[in-house]
Amino acid sequence: MSYFGAVIGALIAFAIPLATPASAEPAMLSDRYEAMGTIDAQLGETTYRLIVPYDIVRNRPHAEQRMIFGSILTISILGHVFGQDGTPDRPMLQITLQNRQGEMALISAEILDGAGYDAPLVMGSDGGQGDLVSFTLEDNVLSGTIEGNFLRVSGHAPDRSVAEGAEPLPATLELAVTLPPLE
Repeated sequence: MSYFGAVIGALIAFAIPLATPASAEPAMLSDRYEAMGTIDAQLGETTYRLIVPYDIVRNRPHAEQRMIFGSILTISILGHVFGQDGTPDRPMLQITLQNRQGEMALISAEILDGAGYDAPLVMGSDGGQGDLVSFTLEDNVLSGTIEGNFLRVSGHAPDRSVAEGAEPLPATLELAVTLPPLE
């Protein structure tokens, strides 16, 4: 191969990682964060690898399990795209699961992206439909799959409504997170 061909090949190889979504996993998280797990999110034609972080400085996990009213297991997970500087960025995805009648179910999933806090993509009661199609929780290690559609909403609860012209965005969310033990 000629020198010019080698240079063009190297430039193409270098450009391909830059063409992936900003959510591509960074080489390293900053010293402030450790990964508790990941969420692989297929949103339409775009795939994101979101990291569920543990903030070492604030001693704050971005995933937890709690017993509400003493008997209802609720799990909250917040996954972030991390920038090349190793710090949280957008989009970010919040998921809430809850044990209902003996089985875990999806309560809601919200994606906060460039549209802002008053226009998230929602799967659940305010937006699109979704189901927790697989779920395991053993020794505080959660794995599961959520399938459904996100819809863009506008406004803040309780006055939220589906945004004008919103189209369903098909999604598959693959969860793999180590949760802190129940308190």
